[in-house]
Amino acid sequence: MIDLKLGDAFKLIKEIPDNSVDLILTDPPYDRTEYMDSLSDSQKEEIAKEFYRVLKDSGNLALFCGFEDKWKWYNILTKIGFKFQREIIWCYTNPFKFGFKPKKFIAAHETILWFSKTDNYYFNKEGRLEKDYILHYAFSGFVRLNGLENLPKEKYNVTPKPLKIAEILVNRLSKEGDLVLDAFMGLGTFAIASLRLKRNFIGFEIREDIFKMAKERIEKFKMKALKDYFITLKK
Repeated sequence: MIDLKLGDAFKLIKEIPDNSVDLILTDPPYDRTEYMDSLSDSQKEEIAKEFYRVLKDSGNLALFCGFEDKWKWYNILTKIGFKFQREIIWCYTNPFKFGFKPKKFIAAHETILWFSKTDNYYFNKEGRLEKDYILHYAFSGFVRLNGLENLPKEKYNVTPKPLKIAEILVNRLSKEGDLVLDAFMGLGTFAIASLRLKRNFIGFEIREDIFKMAKERIEKFKMKALKDYFITLKK
């Protein structure tokens, strides 16, 4: 089952029953652009309460966030009752290089915060376990222009996450037949990872143009016409 909804996550999530989701895997907006604003602290707290409501007692939450946002998310989520499990680091193999020397270190990683609702959370221990840092390129610059994973070459002010990382999280934090929720779906990578690993999926996206592109990517995968999906999870 895959259920994609165009609209506001803050409204749509209220339609989801209590204690019904096994994994929340999401990437909330955290940069202000011409298309969207980052979530305010009050919005973070509002959506976090909904995350807690819909998540099963055995469920997990994996949330991508910026280097400043992670402190706010940590404080809000733990205050609501989520239990912090681990910070997972995605290290860019192609960090952005400035044409000048900024008065700061070059950003070369992204944070994924992993929480559970209770201590009785699900975790798949089968096979060789991954470390809590993952090396992978970011979809920027020449990588984006190559159109890998059938992502659009234009930026569209979205930050696609690698399918490989999405698959690791879905594989470890849920099992076949489970329900995965992404409240800020973007171009649908988490949906594709869920489908590949035989999970059910619900996704929300507020921008109509991005929603349309996500549906097209997912339909290509379902028709097995997506040749660029070369990443296969190793058993």
